[in-house]
Amino acid sequence: MGHQSGIAGKSTREMAAKRRKIALWIGLGGLGLLLLMGIFVQYSSSWGLELVGFFILLFGFPIIQAIIKLVFKRKIKETKRAIRGAKAEEKVGELLERLSEDFYVLNDVQCPFGNIDHIVISKNGGVFLLETKAHGGKVEISNDTLFVNGKLPEKDFISQTLQNTYWLRDTINQITGSKPWITPVIVFTNAFVVESKPVKGVKVVNKKYLYSLLHSTNRSSTNNTAIWEQISKIKDFLRNQPKTE
Repeated sequence: MGHQSGIAGKSTREMAAKRRKIALWIGLGGLGLLLLMGIFVQYSSSWGLELVGFFILLFGFPIIQAIIKLVFKRKIKETKRAIRGAKAEEKVGELLERLSEDFYVLNDVQCPFGNIDHIVISKNGGVFLLETKAHGGKVEISNDTLFVNGKLPEKDFISQTLQNTYWLRDTINQITGSKPWITPVIVFTNAFVVESKPVKGVKVVNKKYLYSLLHSTNRSSTNNTAIWEQISKIKDFLRNQPKTE
Protein backbone atom coordinates (compact mmCIF):
# COMPACT_ATOMS: atom_id res chain seq x y z
CA MET A 1 0.00 0.00 0.00
CA GLY A 2 1.23 3.47 -0.89
CA HIS A 3 1.52 6.46 1.39
CA GLN A 4 -1.66 8.46 2.05
CA SER A 5 -2.36 11.85 3.57
CA GLY A 6 -5.78 13.35 4.16
CA ILE A 7 -9.29 11.93 3.87
CA ALA A 8 -10.86 11.65 0.42
CA GLY A 9 -14.11 13.58 0.15
CA LYS A 10 -13.78 15.27 3.56
CA SER A 11 -14.32 18.86 2.35
CA THR A 12 -17.21 17.81 0.12
CA ARG A 13 -18.87 15.98 3.02
CA GLU A 14 -18.49 19.13 5.12
CA MET A 15 -19.98 21.18 2.29
CA ALA A 16 -22.98 18.82 2.10
CA ALA A 17 -23.53 19.09 5.87
CA LYS A 18 -23.35 22.89 5.68
CA ARG A 19 -25.86 23.01 2.82
CA ARG A 20 -28.20 20.64 4.67
CA LYS A 21 -28.06 22.90 7.72
CA ILE A 22 -28.82 25.97 5.59
CA ALA A 23 -31.78 24.16 4.02
CA LEU A 24 -33.08 23.33 7.50
CA TRP A 25 -32.82 26.94 8.63
CA ILE A 26 -34.54 28.12 5.44
CA GLY A 27 -37.40 25.71 6.11
CA LEU A 28 -37.75 26.66 9.77
CA GLY A 29 -37.35 30.38 9.04
CA GLY A 30 -39.96 30.17 6.30
CA LEU A 31 -42.46 28.42 8.58
CA GLY A 32 -41.84 31.03 11.25
CA LEU A 33 -42.43 33.87 8.79
CA LEU A 34 -45.66 32.30 7.53
CA LEU A 35 -46.82 31.82 11.12
CA LEU A 36 -46.22 35.50 11.91
CA MET A 37 -48.05 36.50 8.76
CA GLY A 38 -50.96 34.28 9.78
CA ILE A 39 -51.12 35.90 13.21
CA PHE A 40 -51.06 39.35 11.59
CA VAL A 41 -53.93 38.44 9.26
CA GLN A 42 -55.93 37.01 12.16
CA TYR A 43 -55.68 40.21 14.21
CA SER A 44 -55.57 42.73 11.35
CA SER A 45 -59.24 43.57 11.77
CA SER A 46 -58.89 44.48 15.45
CA TRP A 47 -55.86 46.62 14.57
CA GLY A 48 -57.75 48.45 11.84
CA LEU A 49 -55.58 46.94 9.11
CA GLU A 50 -58.14 44.77 7.32
CA LEU A 51 -56.98 45.87 3.87
CA VAL A 52 -53.33 45.02 4.64
CA GLY A 53 -54.40 41.66 6.02
CA PHE A 54 -56.47 41.00 2.90
CA PHE A 55 -53.53 41.70 0.57
CA ILE A 56 -51.20 39.54 2.68
CA LEU A 57 -53.71 36.71 2.54
CA LEU A 58 -54.32 37.11 -1.18
CA PHE A 59 -50.78 37.80 -2.41
CA GLY A 60 -48.30 37.56 0.45
CA PHE A 61 -48.83 33.93 1.42
CA PRO A 62 -48.58 32.48 -2.12
CA ILE A 63 -45.52 34.57 -3.02
CA ILE A 64 -43.62 33.84 0.22
CA GLN A 65 -44.51 30.13 0.04
CA ALA A 66 -43.26 29.94 -3.56
CA ILE A 67 -39.99 31.69 -2.71
CA ILE A 68 -39.32 29.49 0.33
CA LYS A 69 -40.13 26.33 -1.64
CA LEU A 70 -37.84 27.38 -4.51
CA VAL A 71 -34.87 28.27 -2.30
CA PHE A 72 -35.35 25.18 -0.10
CA LYS A 73 -35.50 22.81 -3.08
CA ARG A 74 -32.43 24.42 -4.64
CA LYS A 75 -30.42 24.00 -1.44
CA ILE A 76 -31.53 20.37 -1.08
CA LYS A 77 -30.50 19.74 -4.70
CA GLU A 78 -27.07 21.26 -3.99
CA THR A 79 -26.77 19.07 -0.88
CA LYS A 80 -27.51 15.90 -2.84
CA ARG A 81 -24.98 16.92 -5.51
CA ALA A 82 -22.31 17.43 -2.83
CA ILE A 83 -23.05 14.01 -1.32
CA ARG A 84 -22.70 12.38 -4.76
CA GLY A 85 -19.42 14.23 -5.23
CA ALA A 86 -18.11 13.07 -1.85
CA LYS A 87 -18.99 9.45 -2.66
CA ALA A 88 -17.13 9.75 -5.97
CA GLU A 89 -14.03 11.11 -4.26
CA GLU A 90 -14.21 8.29 -1.70
CA LYS A 91 -14.39 5.69 -4.49
CA VAL A 92 -11.27 7.12 -6.12
CA GLY A 93 -9.61 7.32 -2.70
CA GLU A 94 -10.24 3.60 -2.20
CA LEU A 95 -8.69 2.88 -5.60
CA LEU A 96 -5.61 4.96 -4.76
CA GLU A 97 -5.12 2.95 -1.57
CA ARG A 98 -4.09 0.02 -3.80
CA LEU A 99 -1.03 1.88 -5.10
CA SER A 100 2.42 0.68 -4.08
CA GLU A 101 4.99 2.51 -1.98
CA ASP A 102 6.27 4.11 -5.18
CA PHE A 103 3.31 6.50 -4.90
CA TYR A 104 2.34 9.18 -2.40
CA VAL A 105 -1.29 10.33 -2.32
CA LEU A 106 -2.61 13.57 -0.87
CA ASN A 107 -6.40 13.70 -0.63
CA ASP A 108 -8.55 16.81 -0.34
CA VAL A 109 -5.91 19.54 -0.67
CA GLN A 110 -6.98 23.15 -0.19
CA CYS A 111 -6.00 25.71 -2.79
CA PRO A 112 -6.99 29.31 -3.59
CA PHE A 113 -9.69 28.06 -5.99
CA GLY A 114 -11.43 25.63 -3.64
CA ASN A 115 -9.79 22.26 -3.25
CA ILE A 116 -7.98 19.60 -5.25
CA ASP A 117 -9.57 16.17 -4.85
CA HIS A 118 -6.36 14.11 -5.09
CA ILE A 119 -2.68 14.69 -5.78
CA VAL A 120 -0.61 11.62 -6.64
CA ILE A 121 3.17 11.85 -6.64
CA SER A 122 4.81 8.94 -8.42
CA LYS A 123 8.43 7.98 -7.92
CA ASN A 124 8.75 7.25 -11.63
CA GLY A 125 5.82 9.07 -13.20
CA GLY A 126 5.89 12.58 -11.78
CA VAL A 127 2.87 14.36 -10.35
CA PHE A 128 -0.82 13.75 -11.13
CA LEU A 129 -3.65 16.10 -10.25
CA LEU A 130 -7.01 14.33 -10.10
CA GLU A 131 -10.40 16.04 -10.21
CA THR A 132 -13.23 13.61 -9.52
CA LYS A 133 -16.74 13.94 -11.00
CA ALA A 134 -19.84 11.96 -10.08
CA HIS A 135 -21.90 12.65 -13.21
CA GLY A 136 -23.62 9.72 -14.87
CA GLY A 137 -24.41 9.06 -18.51
CA LYS A 138 -22.00 9.68 -21.38
CA VAL A 139 -18.97 11.96 -21.45
CA GLU A 140 -17.35 12.90 -24.73
CA ILE A 141 -15.00 15.51 -26.18
CA SER A 142 -15.86 17.54 -29.27
CA ASN A 143 -13.74 20.42 -30.59
CA ASP A 144 -11.75 20.54 -27.35
CA THR A 145 -14.96 20.91 -25.34
CA LEU A 146 -16.21 18.45 -22.76
CA PHE A 147 -19.87 17.42 -22.93
CA VAL A 148 -21.90 15.39 -20.43
CA ASN A 149 -24.90 13.71 -22.05
CA GLY A 150 -24.57 16.06 -25.01
CA LYS A 151 -24.64 19.22 -22.86
CA LEU A 152 -22.09 21.54 -21.32
CA PRO A 153 -21.67 20.73 -17.61
CA GLU A 154 -22.52 23.25 -14.88
CA LYS A 155 -18.86 24.34 -14.73
CA ASP A 156 -15.95 24.42 -17.15
CA PHE A 157 -14.16 21.32 -15.82
CA ILE A 158 -11.17 21.76 -18.13
CA SER A 159 -10.49 25.35 -17.05
CA GLN A 160 -11.02 24.44 -13.40
CA THR A 161 -8.53 21.59 -13.63
CA LEU A 162 -5.93 23.66 -15.49
CA GLN A 163 -6.22 26.48 -12.96
CA ASN A 164 -5.49 24.07 -10.13
CA THR A 165 -2.69 22.47 -12.15
CA TYR A 166 -0.85 25.75 -12.72
CA TRP A 167 -1.19 26.64 -9.05
CA LEU A 168 0.15 23.24 -7.94
CA ARG A 169 3.06 23.40 -10.41
CA ASP A 170 4.12 26.83 -9.18
CA THR A 171 3.64 25.85 -5.53
CA ILE A 172 5.82 22.74 -5.81
CA ASN A 173 8.42 24.77 -7.66
CA GLN A 174 8.36 27.30 -4.81
CA ILE A 175 8.85 24.53 -2.22
CA THR A 176 11.49 22.41 -3.95
CA GLY A 177 13.10 24.66 -6.54
CA SER A 178 12.11 22.07 -9.17
CA LYS A 179 9.25 22.71 -11.58
CA PRO A 180 7.36 19.42 -11.99
CA TRP A 181 5.56 18.05 -14.99
CA ILE A 182 1.99 17.63 -13.78
CA THR A 183 -0.49 15.34 -15.52
CA PRO A 184 -4.01 16.69 -14.93
CA VAL A 185 -6.78 14.09 -15.00
CA ILE A 186 -10.56 14.40 -14.74
CA VAL A 187 -11.94 11.12 -13.38
CA PHE A 188 -15.61 10.22 -13.86
CA THR A 189 -16.76 7.49 -11.47
CA ASN A 190 -20.24 6.81 -12.89
CA ALA A 191 -20.18 7.85 -16.55
CA PHE A 192 -19.16 6.15 -19.77
CA VAL A 193 -16.24 8.18 -21.12
CA VAL A 194 -15.65 8.07 -24.85
CA GLU A 195 -11.94 7.58 -25.48
CA SER A 196 -10.31 10.74 -26.80
CA LYS A 197 -7.09 12.73 -26.86
CA PRO A 198 -6.30 14.99 -23.89
CA VAL A 199 -7.99 18.40 -23.95
CA LYS A 200 -5.37 21.15 -23.47
CA GLY A 201 -3.24 18.51 -21.77
CA VAL A 202 -6.05 17.30 -19.48
CA LYS A 203 -6.83 13.58 -19.66
CA VAL A 204 -10.49 12.57 -19.21
CA VAL A 205 -11.08 8.98 -18.07
CA ASN A 206 -13.44 6.64 -16.26
CA LYS A 207 -12.11 5.52 -12.87
CA LYS A 208 -11.57 1.94 -14.07
CA TYR A 209 -8.74 3.21 -16.31
CA LEU A 210 -7.13 5.43 -13.67
CA TYR A 211 -4.99 2.74 -12.05
CA SER A 212 -3.39 1.74 -15.35
CA LEU A 213 -2.92 5.40 -16.31
CA LEU A 214 -0.96 6.10 -13.13
CA HIS A 215 1.30 3.13 -13.86
CA SER A 216 1.71 3.65 -17.60
CA THR A 217 3.06 7.20 -17.30
CA ASN A 218 6.84 7.26 -16.92
CA ARG A 219 8.51 10.64 -16.61
CA SER A 220 11.73 9.78 -14.83
CA SER A 221 13.83 12.91 -14.57
CA THR A 222 16.10 14.83 -12.25
CA ASN A 223 13.20 17.13 -11.35
CA ASN A 224 10.92 14.25 -10.45
CA THR A 225 13.63 12.65 -8.32
CA ALA A 226 14.09 15.93 -6.44
CA ILE A 227 10.35 16.20 -5.89
CA TRP A 228 10.08 12.61 -4.65
CA GLU A 229 12.87 13.23 -2.16
CA GLN A 230 11.05 16.28 -0.78
CA ILE A 231 7.58 14.81 -0.43
CA SER A 232 7.53 15.55 3.30
CA LYS A 233 8.07 19.28 2.68
CA ILE A 234 5.45 19.31 -0.07
CA LYS A 235 2.89 17.54 2.14
CA ASP A 236 3.50 19.86 5.12
CA PHE A 237 3.18 22.98 2.95
CA LEU A 238 0.01 21.84 1.18
CA ARG A 239 -1.63 20.73 4.42
CA ASN A 240 -1.16 24.24 5.85
CA GLN A 241 -3.06 25.97 3.06
CA PRO A 242 -5.91 28.17 4.36
CA LYS A 243 -9.38 26.84 3.72
CA THR A 244 -11.42 28.75 1.16
CA GLU A 245 -15.15 29.31 1.58
